[in-house]
Formats: sequence, structure tokens, C-alpha cells
Amino acid sequence: MKKLFLSSQVQEYERVYFSEGNSDKELMLQAAKVTAEYVKKNYKNKKCICVCGPGNNGGDGYYVGIYLFNAGFDIKIIDALKNKTKSHLCFEAFNAARDMGLMHEPSILNEFDNDVVVIDAIFGTSLRGSFDKNIINLIQTMNSYEHIFSIDIPSGINPDTGVAFEANINANKTISFVGRKLGLSLNEGKIATGKKYFNNLNLDMEKESQAAATAFKFNDVKSLLPKRSSNSHKGDFGSTLVLGGDKNMGGAAIMAAEAALKSGSGLVSLISHQTHLKASLVRNPEIMAIGCDLPEEAALNLVNKNVFVCGPGLSLSTWSEQIVNMLIKHLERNDGSVIFDAGALRYIAKNNVSLRAIRGSIILTPHPGEAADLLGVSVKEIQQDRIKAAKDLAAQYNATIILKGAGTVIVDEKIYVCEEGGPELATGGTGDILAGIIGSFIAQGLSAQNASLLAVAAHGLAGSEFVKLHGEKGLAASELIPLIRKKINNK
Repeated sequence: MKKLFLSSQVQEYERVYFSEGNSDKELMLQAAKVTAEYVKKNYKNKKCICVCGPGNNGGDGYYVGIYLFNAGFDIKIIDALKNKTKSHLCFEAFNAARDMGLMHEPSILNEFDNDVVVIDAIFGTSLRGSFDKNIINLIQTMNSYEHIFSIDIPSGINPDTGVAFEANINANKTISFVGRKLGLSLNEGKIATGKKYFNNLNLDMEKESQAAATAFKFNDVKSLLPKRSSNSHKGDFGSTLVLGGDKNMGGAAIMAAEAALKSGSGLVSLISHQTHLKASLVRNPEIMAIGCDLPEEAALNLVNKNVFVCGPGLSLSTWSEQIVNMLIKHLERNDGSVIFDAGALRYIAKNNVSLRAIRGSIILTPHPGEAADLLGVSVKEIQQDRIKAAKDLAAQYNATIILKGAGTVIVDEKIYVCEEGGPELATGGTGDILAGIIGSFIAQGLSAQNASLLAVAAHGLAGSEFVKLHGEKGLAASELIPLIRKKINNK
């Protein structure tokens, strides 16, 4: 796992470092040298255009250009914001590049050469305000190149939230320093960053500072996978009950139950509308499917169950609302862990339901729209600060929160950001698969936090495996299930 920091934390760490007598210019030169060496190693073509801003990020870019020129590269440097006052370090670097004859007009970007590597050093972590038309046009022109390398953060990305400004660089690779920036793992920042490379410049911020969040991948959490002894039986791996599938909406609950079964739950049951009973039995006869026209008919089937997945395929109908309400009342009187997803979240938001009387652990798995309903805010507000939104949800509902999206955020006792998966998962049903896996892992004995970490990572990695096999488009949610099963069996 890797610590993630706010830009203000990194800036404060550097301020203290410099106040102890260390040279800010030496650190800039070190960062530039590391960057230049990375470019030399990773790009065979020796032609670069460095596009530099007025701050210290721009200073990095000027010195990178100088290092690469001295290494035999064909280097051209652009001053992206001539009318802006430069920082003192950037001004020194600009003068050095100008004296070497490396400065050129932005128009050279229009002399398109696809072998050129465009190095983005326009804006660092201190970006504020809005862009003018010239910067937007410049960024759009830079994005037309195949090879784009950003220093510290792709220009136009908020370093803390990952939200894009009016325009942003879409980099293939990004190098960052001192402390990993939170925004590189969230929202547009997760996508615009490309492949990430980090160098601490021999500073120990990761050891010495408290993280704003922790980034993780499947390999970081796969040790959490439940172990099986040779004399195991089905009762050792728990029982998962899925409640969902209103009339005409049976597929989601059937997929959630199948995901729970095929990720290791010893027993899986499904309470769904009577019309879906046959479909469930045909697809998965191993799942104990219970069809009911009246929700109260299913109440006895909640007894002696301890893990519930509620919401896939539920709507705002009376039938669905009675299912959710029945389960909440049961959990207020009996122990049990619950994952509320999809339709259950809409019911909770619509009726302002308090979950504080529930005796066991609670996990909510909203996408941004559902999170907005739960908090009574806009989707834009959720996306502008996904970490805050997840923390607010955790406090309001006394629950573990899995806020799905680009950089899925998990808030329990700590804050985690998953770096697996991508836009291939943006299709109906993938959330239902995730809910089923979480329930399965809790049934197998994991805590709410550990089940969330493992399920989100396995789910995201399965998406990446699909991309390798087929590409980003056309994922059918149920296709994730065999890929997840393969990964959790270390295949």
C-alpha cells in the first residue's frame, strides 16, 4: 500500500525541509535530473518539446530540457505563460535555457511530429483560478501528440481531488516527487496521469507524515483471502443471503447471488420476486432461491442468517420498500452484517432512514448519484471532493462506505483509494457483482473493512483482465465473475 498526501502536506513538508538549511534549487535540480534520466530510459526518440509554466513546476521543466539537451537530445522549450511573473527558481531556469538558445514560440507545436515527446511542466500543485482561451488551446494542441509526459501532475488536474479544470493534459506517463499526490488516484486525475512513476528525492515524507489516504491494489490485499484447510466443510465459509429482484428486475439479484457463490461463500440464498424463481434455478441451481409475492412471506427466511446483501434489482415500488424495511427491522433485533446497494440506497435516501439501530456492521456501496441522494447534495458536489463525501456518508450512517467511481474510495476507520479497474466497469450490473463479493467475503469471516478492500480490488483487477482480453468496450457484468474467481484462486 502507498500513502497519498494533499498538496498542502507536501508543500509544508518541503517548507520545513528548506527551513532547516536545505537548498530549494538543489532539490529542483535533483528532480530535474531524475526526470531527465527517466525520459532517456523510456523514450528512444531523442526529440522533446518542454512546455513550461511560471512556477517551480516550470522550473523543473526548464532544467529537464537543459539536462536532455546536454545529453544529445533535440530540445525545444516553450514559455507557456509569458505574461505571468515567474518564481525566482523558475526565472533562473528560464534564463539558463534562453542563454542556451532553447526557447521557442508555442507555434512549434503546430509543426506536428509524432516522434516528439511533449513534456508537460505548465502547472504544478499550486494551480488556482480558471484558464484563459490561450491555455485551453495550448493544452488541446499538446494532447494531439502521442507521447506526453507530465512532471508532478498533469496540468489542469486538481492535485487533491483529481477534478479537471476547463482543460487538462492527458499524459501517458507522470513522474511525481516527495509525496504521492491524492489527486493522481481520483476522478479525471486517475485517468489523465497514465502510468505513474514516483521518486522521493531521498526524503522520508512517507515515513514521517500521516497520510490523507492510502492507495492499494489487489496484490496489497490478496493476503486477506480466506484460507481453506483440507477438512473444511460448507459451514466453515458462511451463508450469504441476497434480497433483491423486483418484478421485471431479476437479473441484478441473480448476478449478486452468483458472485457470492463463486467467490467462496459456503451457502448462498436469494429472496426475490416470485417471477424470477425459475430463472435463478436454471442459472444457478446451487443457490437456494426463494420467490415471494408478498415480502412478509420471506421473513422467516432471515432467521439464522448473518450476512445480507440488499438492494440489487430493487426499485421504489411498495414490494421493494417492504423488503428493505423488513430487513432493517430484523437487523435492529438480531445480529448480522449487511451490504446496502442500489435500490436499498434509494429507499434509505428517499425516506431519510436512520441505520443507527442496526446491531451489526453496515456497508453502503453508492455510486456518485446514490451518494448525492443520501447526502442531499448534487452529483457535482460529490465528485468535487470524493474523500469528503465518503467521510460524510460514513459519519451520517455509521457505516463502512464504498464510494464507487474512478478511484473507488473506501472509508472505514481509515481512508483508502483503489487503483485497480477503469472505464470498462462503467456498465450496468458491475455494482451488483461487487455487492455479492463483499457479502461472500464477510460470510467467510473477514471484517467489513477487509472484505471491502479485497472485494473492490479483485473486482477492479477483473475489469483490467477483461480489457487485456477484449478491450474497454462491451463488458457484460457477469463476465467479471469467472475472472474474479480466477484471481482469488491465485491463477
